[in-house]
Amino acid sequence: MDNAAFHKRPDIQDLLSQHGHQILWLPPYSPDLNPIEKMWAWVKAKRKKWLVNSIDKLFSRFFNECMGN
Repeated sequence: MDNAAFHKRPDIQDLLSQHGHQILWLPPYSPDLNPIEKMWAWVKAKRKKWLVNSIDKLFSRFFNECMGN
């Protein structure tokens, strides 16, 4: 599990434990173990290339790129 603050809440940890789950924490920065990090790196690179200044424009370009438009 990543190190998001809400994952470390005692009630969340208790809930997982009650259902027989063992928590395996990822190192603080582990892009090779957390694929979304690669996606965010791609998005950040595209944002710089596209020179967009709003989240709406970024997601519109991102959607079009993913859909092949």
